[in-house]
Amino acid sequence: MPDQEHQPPMPVERPATLYINDQEVVTLQTTPSHLDDWAIGFLFGEGIIRDLGEVARLSVDEDRGMIWADLPGLENLPDAGTRKRYLTAGCGKGVTFSSLKDALLLRKVDHPLAVRVDDLLAWVKEMQQNTPLYAATGGVHAAGLKNVATGELIVREDIGRHNALDKAIGAALRAGWDFTQVAALSSGRISYEAATKLGRAQIAVGATLTAATDQAVRLATHLGMDLMGYARSPKHLVIYTRSGRILT
Repeated sequence: MPDQEHQPPMPVERPATLYINDQEVVTLQTTPSHLDDWAIGFLFGEGIIRDLGEVARLSVDEDRGMIWADLPGLENLPDAGTRKRYLTAGCGKGVTFSSLKDALLLRKVDHPLAVRVDDLLAWVKEMQQNTPLYAATGGVHAAGLKNVATGELIVREDIGRHNALDKAIGAALRAGWDFTQVAALSSGRISYEAATKLGRAQIAVGATLTAATDQAVRLATHLGMDLMGYARSPKHLVIYTRSGRILT
């Protein structure tokens, strides 16, 4: 019989509901931490806001899993409440408002950032060293953003890999980072919705410990981004795209 007294802590998941101007927009299963970062990253990644200044107020009740965002200028933006929702392939019951067709209409990534393979591998390891929830439970995803210009690293964890990426992007937005100097890191696969979030932020390079999907690679190629998979060692890595941003 398993020793119930000595089993490791279990990952925590709770529903989190986002309200925009008091209108319920979406409920997702999340790890109930850094929900303020998640809300900002989700709003930005879905194209509901274009910058942090459009959020007049953000209120979070992590105990109840409720987030309220006041967006006074929403009438001049796409109506998040009536846009079609797409259930994503991610864990944590992911939802996006953007189809691949929508994502292909994003502005192409046109800045010149390029990074070395060795640096990407080192940054992924650095991300893995800053994942206390994974170390405790072995059951959450991590996403990291590396500021190539300053050397700073933001890492966020969640049961959903897309939620973790939203949290990292939201944290970087709140810190005032320039995304043209940022590389993205992930413990989970990069799917088209993750590639869409990178493209919308103008993040030119993404690396993951696992794989990228065919639609993510198609989108990255179209937008001028580069994606690298299996970023564990030079022997096993895969560079899926050839936009010249990952220097071998």
